[in-house]
Amino acid sequence: MRNPRPRHVGVALVATTAFLLVGCSGGGSADAPRGWIAETYQRDTTATATYLDSADGPRDVADEIRDKAKPEDRIVDGDRIFLRYDDDIVAVSPHAPRGSRIEIEEYRRGVQRWHSHVGHRWSASQSDNFRGGGPGTGK
Repeated sequence: MRNPRPRHVGVALVATTAFLLVGCSGGGSADAPRGWIAETYQRDTTATATYLDSADGPRDVADEIRDKAKPEDRIVDGDRIFLRYDDDIVAVSPHAPRGSRIEIEEYRRGVQRWHSHVGHRWSASQSDNFRGGGPGTGK
């Protein structure tokens, strides 16, 4: 008769590995979909990390990007939309004569660049945005 213990250990190891892969995967992370944006939209050759959508308006484009990778936050300021990701900000604005311009900036640089639009809610320091949640918060 074979010892059943090695089989149980193997099953437990596979289950634990699967749990860790699902629980720790990037599926829940708030990383900007840089690669997806580069593959989906036309690159603007006049600027770095800038893309164009000649047909869809900013709200539709921002929704497409949001559906691909959920941002930590979203700010709508007039006809501009800002999506906050862990290390980046994606800004979507109108592009003449119609369509959208998509710009990706590193988080700190993006807050500095678009401070008049996002500075009221996002600080220059990424860690400052977490304010806790326990007793005495908001003081």
